[in-house]
Amino acid sequence: MSSDPRVNLGTGLPDGAGDEVLGALDRVRIVIRLGAGLTCSAANAAGALVSMVSRVHPHVRVDGDARLGPNPRGAATVTGVLDLLAPLRPPAGSDAESELVVAVGDDVALADLWVGGDDWTARMGRRPVPIGPGAIGLGLQGAAALTAAELAKLVLGPLGMIHVPASEHLEWNLLDHRLAPASATMTEWEPPVVALLGAGSVGSSVAGLLVLAGRPGSAWVVDPDTFDGGRNPFRYPSSTPGLTGSKAAWLAGILSRAGWQAEAYSGTVGDWVADRAAPGFDGIAVSSVDSVSGRLQVADLLARTTITLGVGGLALHVQREHLGDGWACPFCQFVVLDPPMTQIQVHAQLTGLRLERVAELRLNGGAGVLTGDDVAAAVRAGRLHPDRAPGMVGRRLDDLVRGAYAEASVPVSGAEPAAVSAPYVSWTAGVLGAAEIIKATARLPLVDRRVDLDLSGVPLGLVSRRPADASGRCVCGPGPRRRWSARLWGDYGDRGRGAALPDPGR
Repeated sequence: MSSDPRVNLGTGLPDGAGDEVLGALDRVRIVIRLGAGLTCSAANAAGALVSMVSRVHPHVRVDGDARLGPNPRGAATVTGVLDLLAPLRPPAGSDAESELVVAVGDDVALADLWVGGDDWTARMGRRPVPIGPGAIGLGLQGAAALTAAELAKLVLGPLGMIHVPASEHLEWNLLDHRLAPASATMTEWEPPVVALLGAGSVGSSVAGLLVLAGRPGSAWVVDPDTFDGGRNPFRYPSSTPGLTGSKAAWLAGILSRAGWQAEAYSGTVGDWVADRAAPGFDGIAVSSVDSVSGRLQVADLLARTTITLGVGGLALHVQREHLGDGWACPFCQFVVLDPPMTQIQVHAQLTGLRLERVAELRLNGGAGVLTGDDVAAAVRAGRLHPDRAPGMVGRRLDDLVRGAYAEASVPVSGAEPAAVSAPYVSWTAGVLGAAEIIKATARLPLVDRRVDLDLSGVPLGLVSRRPADASGRCVCGPGPRRRWSARLWGDYGDRGRGAALPDPGR
């Protein structure tokens, strides 16, 4: 059981630890029941829901069928998604003892949850909800992700997973993120110019949703990593069986097949920035990198607009950033006031490696890779489960330090909590990121400035603004980066792009 890729059971656990968690996933059949005459957008949302739940639950059934539009998995129908992902579906440890039924379509009479919405509004609940007209269907995709989160609460909540169930009816829109229907529609759009900085579970979800939205443009995909076929498929809703090689090339291929002009760069963001012919990026940079060095490299890109997507456990956020405008930049939250050696000491404690070795790996922007001896030391120190050791050789220190990512924490009797794969977290982050890109192309206001979600609960309908770091140590303070950004884009990076910035109050 400890090697089950759906669940990270930590280290030093007694025999059988986690069996209850895995058993709960195995004993429930998820049934996705499709209404008659679904729109293409609604069918795509059903396909995304199938993709999310079938990576975690062995018993999944689709009642009815509907044709899909272009999608990242290349399936033709909703049932085709289920068939395509069959090699990824975990083997059942037991027969299903109960069912949870999800309806897509308000004409389905009996279900536990209903999925609905339109281009910008997500609707889900415990009674039928309507499906509205539209072409991009981002609201429907958000509803599918929120429904997958609700299913996880129903299955894992009785085991002690902390959660707040959704109300009878939830309505949430992606334009101003309030708990009300969207007040605008798309009438025209310009082809987007995008840099996807990070091709992991979040970046790949953004790419998948851009394919589903059907608004192609130009994209660069930047990531140094290769696909881990043992664990990545259970956390990447856009993925299909058998993927290997460069993540950047994989995502660029998905976008290219959907009509995008897409280019892959299999290196770090810093390498890509250094290789560019001129400073700045006249478009939207979507950053899902989660290391200190990576965020610094994102700030160095000097993008006109940066959308940062962050995930930890079941929590996530989207934040819009413009270097030097008075609000938080891509690096502000990573400013560390402690001396550098303190960071090395913390990383040594988290990984079990010697201080000298951590310092060596941190050189050159953290580009050093883990050896077999490094991984063995982490296993001996109880910081890494032996089952994960082979896949860590050749990876970076940040991969060893990184905490729970798109996972639900479930108590295990007499042991550390089990971390259960939660692909719906990455898909929700992807919905938020893709929504900002599409809004910019349609000259609709972008997020003002940050939205935080915790999918152990429900959207709160709130936005917030975080001021720039006031210590003077962030890269957005007075200095060459700020001067270059002002020279490239003026005082406000997205003025004239349909997204007027609020007064930063400075």
